[in-house]
Amino acid sequence: MGRRTRDTVTVACANCGGQDAIQIEITLPDDTEVRFNSCHRCEHRWWEAGSSVIDLNSVLEKARRR
Repeated sequence: MGRRTRDTVTVACANCGGQDAIQIEITLPDDTEVRFNSCHRCEHRWWEAGSSVIDLNSVLEKARRR
């Protein structure tokens, strides 16, 4: 099964505080639910899983099909 995405929502940027960052929820192939965030103002991008910020390498490892 491929990635599944849900609704996109607007959140505050963790870097500049801008109120127009987007958040996209994604379920990875291993069923881990993550959120990708991107700020339109400062272009900061970050990933979250649960209540923690995770790095891109962690997301890529989880997304890798085995």
